[in-house]
Amino acid sequence: MIIYTRGTAKIEHSESKEVFQIYDDELEWEVVGGDERPMGQETIYEAFVDHDDLGDLRWSISEYPAGAENFSDTNAGVHRIISDFDYGLEHEPEFDDEDPIGLRDKLKASPEWASALTKGSLVKLLVEWFHHLYEDPANETTYNSREGGYLYIKGGPYNAEQELRDNFEDVVPEDALMAAVDEIQSEGLFDWAPSSRHQASVDFYEDAIADDYPPGGEASFELLSEIAASEPSIGIGSAEEKATRAVVLDQISALKDALPKPASHGGIGHNHPPEEFELHGDELEETAKSLDAIEVELASDDPSAEVVAKKASLLKKVVGWVAGKIDTTVEEFCKSFGKNLGTAAAYGLPAAILTSPYWGKVAVMLGSLKDWLLIALGM
Repeated sequence: MIIYTRGTAKIEHSESKEVFQIYDDELEWEVVGGDERPMGQETIYEAFVDHDDLGDLRWSISEYPAGAENFSDTNAGVHRIISDFDYGLEHEPEFDDEDPIGLRDKLKASPEWASALTKGSLVKLLVEWFHHLYEDPANETTYNSREGGYLYIKGGPYNAEQELRDNFEDVVPEDALMAAVDEIQSEGLFDWAPSSRHQASVDFYEDAIADDYPPGGEASFELLSEIAASEPSIGIGSAEEKATRAVVLDQISALKDALPKPASHGGIGHNHPPEEFELHGDELEETAKSLDAIEVELASDDPSAEVVAKKASLLKKVVGWVAGKIDTTVEEFCKSFGKNLGTAAAYGLPAAILTSPYWGKVAVMLGSLKDWLLIALGM
């Protein structure tokens, strides 16, 4: 929930009868109290104005139960309230992307939400945005001990006030912007380096990857694992990466359901020998373990591209096991199924593979995994 304050309050002095106007941007809401009640915690918010002529003016809101406005109250003392603000609690807007990098767009697209933010809330958002894109150069920036300074090879140094002004000066109040600058610089750091999410870093690493791994060759899982071990995964967190990751997780779930289930005695769940192309024994165990490891990584907030690439490489070896039985390569085997099951026919494969509930799913998922890795690594 957020507190909104809209309009202007008009208050008449009890003695002079002079009417004074109080503007909505003069109110700064704070939590001032609350108690535990039968339906949960009650929270009391209050905005206070110390007016030169009217004295102590207070506006209060009770949130109880959580997520509901209980009451609101305006206290102008002995003075008469001619008209009051429109104020209260409302639900925060839902944004498609909660990434801090999109803060400016959110503030511009939802002016009512932006104007309802307290100064403290706005400062917190600005500070989070800054630390999302900038970092202490001591973290990763090369230090030149002979010259006694950092080498900002990825860009910078950046100044907090300048960066906030360049991005938010036209959409946030000056006092909130400067309060955010003060908090960012509170520990005495004034020169900042770009984080791995900053566009300057993204461009730097993309150029480095292009130099070290020129296009034209097939990017194997082994190569992708090497790149992931030496370069930051600059694409993780992007909308494209998240969408591709969701597709892979769905494919893993479907594949795990389709895999043969090992029996408790160590067989494959039935009393006859396994078919020629049926996953069983070590291959089945390796597949299940690799899928579990990849699923855990992709379901995390910060998946490791290196771990995913290594486990995908193991899955590729399992596919190599069945591909070797029909004298073809893993690449040709996977291409036979197309990018999505049903969109392309699988030619030249034995009927036992075509009718299998899982080989096609494995092939398609490996293709999706490679797509995800290329996006995650900014390739």
